[in-house]
Amino acid sequence: MQRQCTNFLSRIASQTTIFPRRHLISRFASNAKDAHLINDDIPYAYVRVVDPVTRKPLPPQPLTEVINNLATELQPKKGSGAPKSFVTQYAQLVAPPSEATDGYALVKLVGRREAAAREKIQRLKAQASRRASEEKEIQFAWGIGPADVQHKLRKARQELSRGVRVQLVFARKVSGGAERDSATKTKQNVLVDEVVEALADIGREWRIRDERKNMVAVYVQDLQRPIPHKSMLAKQAAIQGSQPDPVQPGNP
Repeated sequence: MQRQCTNFLSRIASQTTIFPRRHLISRFASNAKDAHLINDDIPYAYVRVVDPVTRKPLPPQPLTEVINNLATELQPKKGSGAPKSFVTQYAQLVAPPSEATDGYALVKLVGRREAAAREKIQRLKAQASRRASEEKEIQFAWGIGPADVQHKLRKARQELSRGVRVQLVFARKVSGGAERDSATKTKQNVLVDEVVEALADIGREWRIRDERKNMVAVYVQDLQRPIPHKSMLAKQAAIQGSQPDPVQPGNP
């Protein structure tokens, strides 16, 4: 029985791949907060660099050799003095050691300028995505004065220029005000139309206006953004074969 157990353990040991320890031992503690380990933070003494052309790993080499051979360029120094050497690449850890790479970690060489450009594009896309989901509410009291209207329009223009949707809410003041009855409805509709027309060069309505007893809400977005296909304005335009037009209060 003991001999059978010994033979069984021997077979398991013979099927287990043991990588050389020299390239698996951490050179020093890495920063766990870093999303991608680069250069001296890579905790492996020997690595394989991914060939940028073939996308295949090159033969193993010391990490220090990879770092020492990173591409550089000379930059002129302000004033007098010799040009300064600037490292234009960095080595980035792609994958830890594995059986597929013969027990070596994979790294790739990244151009600093290209990486900075990609990060900027990603940052701008993220900002645009956040702005696309934003919507600012700007309130107009029915009895608002001309100066206050201009102030509200400037705020609306500022948001629309940033790609943020604007919700123009026309309503009574919290402290009270004129009721939206038949006697004042026509005059109030004129105010709504004037405000929308004042923004026509920078924004357009993207959904049906919301009209209630004492309130009208108008939804405006910048001209560059397409009208959502689920919007009633887009559906009406598709039926009519034209661009969506602003819908006046009271229209179906």
